[in-house]
Amino acid sequence: MAPRPVAIIGLGCIGGSLARALIAQEVDVRGWSASPSDREQAAAARVQVSSAEEGGAAAACEGAGIVVLAVPIHTAAEVASSVSGALARNAKLLHVCGLQSREALGVDTATHARLIGTHPLAGSHDTGFGASRPELFVDAVISAEERADPRERACIEWLWHTVGARRVDYRSAEAHDRLMAWVSQLPQLTATALAATLAAGGIEARTIGTGARDTTRLAASDLGSWPTLLAGTPRDLDAALELLGNKISDLRSALATGDGEALAAIWNSARAWRREGSRNAGAPSLQRSRGAIGSEREE
Repeated sequence: MAPRPVAIIGLGCIGGSLARALIAQEVDVRGWSASPSDREQAAAARVQVSSAEEGGAAAACEGAGIVVLAVPIHTAAEVASSVSGALARNAKLLHVCGLQSREALGVDTATHARLIGTHPLAGSHDTGFGASRPELFVDAVISAEERADPRERACIEWLWHTVGARRVDYRSAEAHDRLMAWVSQLPQLTATALAATLAAGGIEARTIGTGARDTTRLAASDLGSWPTLLAGTPRDLDAALELLGNKISDLRSALATGDGEALAAIWNSARAWRREGSRNAGAPSLQRSRGAIGSEREE
């Protein structure tokens, strides 16, 4: 499909990275953010940013072929409502929130029918446009709602493949939200607990090496929308936390009793899982091999 203007509402790390990556591919990008700082930085990076006086988010959406809501989940319903009147009849309305069920988004039935979740499994613990980078989505996996019709899927795939994503996986909103409890919320809480444990143990952050920095990276995340995300699938998250607690208990028991076989079993299963994930990462994407996404000069 020929690129039409893409409007991005919310110019933080995710929305800003999407805007940068599209601009690097010579796509016409319009944007809006409630943050004056993000608007200023985005404009300097060649995003066509509408002003509040010009109509803000609604003005950015006028004439756009694809509109992406990259806003905190607790504001998604309000923002979707505010721009709905400005959307062209055939415009595709997408969001990148960490949950996709209608209940989690808090949108009405009519809005939900048009609003399709396309969640990139990529991000940063930093926030704002200043944390954005054009290569953020290179080789990323996108989880999109399977209810998207063929035209919506064409737009979704064009959008995300243009910015370097590896593939788009389609699943129900409910399946997506259950998965996020395990692969997003559990890692965040694990990193937070580990960092809090190190802090409580009197370990100074400046003394740690790369291992501790890597495993606690997510602990630097702002609380922001996390309460809403953590409340999205409480049963799945509780099950994940219970299993994590059991694994930690098993490790403690193996160390306390000197059970080398039990320790090796846990260790080797974890190692095999992680190495399999690395192998499945596959070959570099077309966008990476071209060097197009990562070559954008900082404005």
